[in-house]
Amino acid sequence: MSVKGAFALFRQTTQLHRLKLSNGMALLLGGWVRRWGVGCRVTVEELSLSPQTAQPSRRVLLKVVSSLASLLRYWAVRQLDLTEVCVPALGLTPLLLHDGPLKIKLSEKNVQQLLSLLHELQDQDLTWSFLSKLGGDLTSFSLNWELLHLLLQHPSAQTLTVNMRKNLFLQENVTRLLPYLDRILFKRPCPSFVLTAIREIYKTRASPIIPSLLRSLDHVINLTCREMRPMDCDALLYTLAHSDGVKLNLLWTSIPAQSILWNLDKVSQLSVDRNLLLRLVHGCAASDAQQGAAESLLRTVQHRLDLSCSSCVELPEEDQRDTLLRLTAGDCRAVSSILRRSRRDTQLILQDCEVQDSGLDLLFPVLHKVKLRASKAVLLQLVSLLPVNSERDTVRRAVSLCKALEEELDLSHSTLDQRACAALALMLDSSEELTELDLSHCQLSDQLLLTLSAQLHKVQVLDLSHNNITDASTDLLLQLVSTNPSIHTVQLFGNKIVNRTSFEKDKKFEIW
Repeated sequence: MSVKGAFALFRQTTQLHRLKLSNGMALLLGGWVRRWGVGCRVTVEELSLSPQTAQPSRRVLLKVVSSLASLLRYWAVRQLDLTEVCVPALGLTPLLLHDGPLKIKLSEKNVQQLLSLLHELQDQDLTWSFLSKLGGDLTSFSLNWELLHLLLQHPSAQTLTVNMRKNLFLQENVTRLLPYLDRILFKRPCPSFVLTAIREIYKTRASPIIPSLLRSLDHVINLTCREMRPMDCDALLYTLAHSDGVKLNLLWTSIPAQSILWNLDKVSQLSVDRNLLLRLVHGCAASDAQQGAAESLLRTVQHRLDLSCSSCVELPEEDQRDTLLRLTAGDCRAVSSILRRSRRDTQLILQDCEVQDSGLDLLFPVLHKVKLRASKAVLLQLVSLLPVNSERDTVRRAVSLCKALEEELDLSHSTLDQRACAALALMLDSSEELTELDLSHCQLSDQLLLTLSAQLHKVQVLDLSHNNITDASTDLLLQLVSTNPSIHTVQLFGNKIVNRTSFEKDKKFEIW
């Protein structure tokens, strides 16, 4: 393209989102703006150089950089992407010294060369320009202490962001980093680094540094998989005492539960495994004096008591063999105790749990304050435990359980007997809140279906697939649907029904 062609292309263009140039086009446009100057202003969000099939000579690259510098004098470029070319470090100086709000993206090789050059030259203006143009983002690059120290010593307000996994030397330089915590952000900090940092601060009682430390850690104290010694616990408590709104990660960490309960008012979000969570629950339930601790615990776990093995994905396979958490009556009493004190609904997750009947009895009084997710075995236990001597209490239990299940009950792949079906019918009779019921793969016979049938009209979506239902139940099912327009769907496939003609005429039945 000629200069005349460039003029024709850009004379009416004032704004571009993205522009990618070859070296030749960069040279041409550089000459064009030098000739036409202020008459050809263009705003470009991102300007980049495309890679060349053959590496251009150093002389050509320097000319290209000069042309880009000319463009930057007349064009308002927000970001210059040079990641696909490798310009000699010293040749980048005109771009780094550009006076304007420009961000530059460079290849890792280029940045490493520039870092070495900065260390060699010790030029404050060039160092400032480098930090400014990169936005202080060094997460993709490997440094050493000398280079990082040079950048941190620069008298600017630029914050540096570094990747801990790419700069393992930081682990050995915690003490030397403490004076610069207000200038640095750590990405992917390892728990051992965090623990060392809070321990060093605690040793010197340097509480004024704590806000800077938390800012550098993005307000997350990650201490996963740590064996916390008494001094470590003291250091954590000291840090929390001088914190506010910090996120605390103690997954698979060995720590006395009581040591952190009284400092949860400083924590905005708490991540713990189910074993530590259960110990915290017991600590809160120990006495009425723990009312504030119970409220803080529920708040920090986002009103979610998760006793499932969902956190086990972080463990080695050999540690996941026994995933069942066996909850005693004492455990359930403690859970019930803190849920009574809750001022809002709490999600209670009992998947991967084995619970004693006596324990589940203790949970019924708080189910109305719970959103329940449980294993099918526990759900079947709860349904079977509904009938008690008092009819009033039975109804109260049924209503609370339906509310906790949020209108859906999935008992699929459970073996239902006469007692379980009678209890389920009682539950349906006592509540209007169950709209979806999944009884697939439950070995339901015609007799068991008859036990349930009087209350099934309350269910909108009913899954009876893969059971032992025969043609003997045809009239019962047809009458159930025809007299109850609130029923939307009944799934019957996989049963022992031979004559399907009547069901195929009604679109509410799904059978094949």
